[in-house]
Amino acid sequence: MDRTDYKILNLLQEDCRKTLRAIGETVGLTPPAVAERIRKLEEEGVIRSYRIGIDRTRLDCSMTGFIMVAPEPEKYDAFCAFCERAPEITEHYHVIGNYNAVLRFAVKDTNALDTLLAQVKRFGDSRTSVELKTCFDAKELPLP
Repeated sequence: MDRTDYKILNLLQEDCRKTLRAIGETVGLTPPAVAERIRKLEEEGVIRSYRIGIDRTRLDCSMTGFIMVAPEPEKYDAFCAFCERAPEITEHYHVIGNYNAVLRFAVKDTNALDTLLAQVKRFGDSRTSVELKTCFDAKELPLP
């Protein structure tokens, strides 16, 4: 990967719907050259998916936050399956520490959060933090 690839990745992180022409104008390449670089980044697994940012305050699930969970080892596979099925869980990270899973959630209200927490607690100890505001979204990748 070179500096141009990093610039393309940063532009796509800002707006994954940005046109090939707009990206090309910014990085000094033709649209076909940009398309080829993006295709290679996808094939190499550097680009895994394209996402959109959602303002959840405008939806019916405006309460968001994080749940740190320490699932019991024998329940971990069932816990992962639960996380995939639960629409309230928007992200699931496997981490190292006192809690080995961090979940990001989005629910309608405290009643929905209470229901979700009761389901999560079946798998092990947990701690919850409710998000007050997002200070910043994804940062640009550092250029080498």
